[in-house]
Amino acid sequence: MKRIFIGSFIDSKGLKKHYTEIKKDFSGVLTGSWVKPENFHITYKFLGNVEDDKIEDIKNNLSECINKEIETQIVVKGLGVFPNLEQPKVLYFKVEENPVLTEINKYVENQMANLGFKREIKRFLPHITIVRIKEVKQQSFLEKIKKYEDKVFFKQKIITVDIIESTLNPKGAVYKKV
Repeated sequence: MKRIFIGSFIDSKGLKKHYTEIKKDFSGVLTGSWVKPENFHITYKFLGNVEDDKIEDIKNNLSECINKEIETQIVVKGLGVFPNLEQPKVLYFKVEENPVLTEINKYVENQMANLGFKREIKRFLPHITIVRIKEVKQQSFLEKIKKYEDKVFFKQKIITVDIIESTLNPKGAVYKKV
């Protein structure tokens, strides 16, 4: 049994200096669990705990896009939060709307529905999680978010779609391609 999702890793070297700056800038404003840069990714579909023998079916069903270089223009610009600014639980890098990512998401959703996985109800919003928030100083937090709203952090031209295993441990999740 493996805890898996379908996603694309993002070049952490390209985002690392901005991540370090943001982590420092938000240090007195929030507490939480920061994601390690090597774990930066876009999630197309979280599958949860999957039996090892079903992973081969998943690979076969995603054969059109898995482990292949896909050309696109990913633009990482601004910061966002889930579920909302009044009660932020996740701080993330925004990824601008991108038709290639949207098509990948639709393809993954359809292929996984064919295998019996439940379809996602929420609209696909590409993002890169950077911190899971425990507490915030609300006013200062809102000011910091605004400061970065138009900042272009990074651009990436090629992605691969992978099946990624998420192993949870006390120091945070560890992600690796399956």
